[in-house]
Amino acid sequence: MNDANRNIGQRLIHRWHWLLEGDAESPEQCMNRSFLFCAALGCFAGGLLNYLGGLTDMFYIVLVAIIGSALLAIWAYLRRGHYMRHSTMVGACLVIIGLIPLNWIYNQGLDGPSLLLFMLVAGYAFGVLLVPPWQRLLIAALFLVVPYGLIWSHYRWPDWIDPYPSPAAHAMDAAMTYTICIVLLLVMVSGFFRRFESEQRLINDYAERLREAGLRDSLTGLFNHGSFYALVDGYCRQENTTQPVRGALILYDLDYFKNVNDSYGHVYGDTTLKFFARVLREIVDVRGGTAGRCGGEEFAVFLPEAGPSEVEEVDTLLRAACEAQPLEHGPVRFSGGVAFQPARTIESWMERADNALYAAKCRGRNATVYRTRAE
Repeated sequence: MNDANRNIGQRLIHRWHWLLEGDAESPEQCMNRSFLFCAALGCFAGGLLNYLGGLTDMFYIVLVAIIGSALLAIWAYLRRGHYMRHSTMVGACLVIIGLIPLNWIYNQGLDGPSLLLFMLVAGYAFGVLLVPPWQRLLIAALFLVVPYGLIWSHYRWPDWIDPYPSPAAHAMDAAMTYTICIVLLLVMVSGFFRRFESEQRLINDYAERLREAGLRDSLTGLFNHGSFYALVDGYCRQENTTQPVRGALILYDLDYFKNVNDSYGHVYGDTTLKFFARVLREIVDVRGGTAGRCGGEEFAVFLPEAGPSEVEEVDTLLRAACEAQPLEHGPVRFSGGVAFQPARTIESWMERADNALYAAKCRGRNATVYRTRAE
């Protein structure tokens, strides 16, 4: 029952966010749309309170309703996916030079809650809006000029400020303004958390990509020498346990690759290496193995729990694929050396496979030699 209620609550929250924010592409857009929508509702709620409580005259109420409608129109414009920065800048300016000065004049100036609204909107403008530097300077200038001008005008001409009709009206307006500020503050804090979570996901994604890039050879995409060495070394360490392990280590070397480079150029040579690496990876991956590039035209394959029959199948498929897809210089041919029975150290296992590879080259290349036991 609790899970069902939680799912219902999550769906309602998701629908509310969609209604409020539309198809926003970033936490910044979500925060701006939510802030403008709640600010518009705050204008309507404040105007209604002033009307029902008789706190101010109708002129102020109408102006507040007009500003609220303008903010709502900007919100609707943004929700439809239009350009954001100019619209949010206009909305911020409407609040700074329109709504708050009106609230100051009609809600008892220094004794009213207008400075609280100024602080909240300043936090939104400086912390949320991503605008060009000149617009940020303009907003900062407005937050210096407008409040100080209002404070000075209240001191110089106090009779211009409409007093509250009663202490109860003063308390009611302070409570309403505080509630609106709390709602807008919650929108901002929620937006910051969502922005932080989004950026944290991006950081983790980039970190994972960098980690993966550090494990891979930049040309072929196979594991590089260090990461392949570490992987096989961990497998060798299992040999020190009581449970024996099986596996095969294969070293491949492209035949006469230097002649290919000298005759066709290094760019073509890189193409040859990438072709061989792609075919090798396709065959090895489906069999649970790992392929790596040890350097130059040398490649290595690790097949855990593999015996001679599995290695022979991989070798046969690899040679057939290279013969079936000849490059400009002809089919890619290679020599191979295989060592079974993982040794206690990777160095000795590699040495056995390398000796087998050397034997294949001595036999005329384009062949694979197997070492079925440690020597």
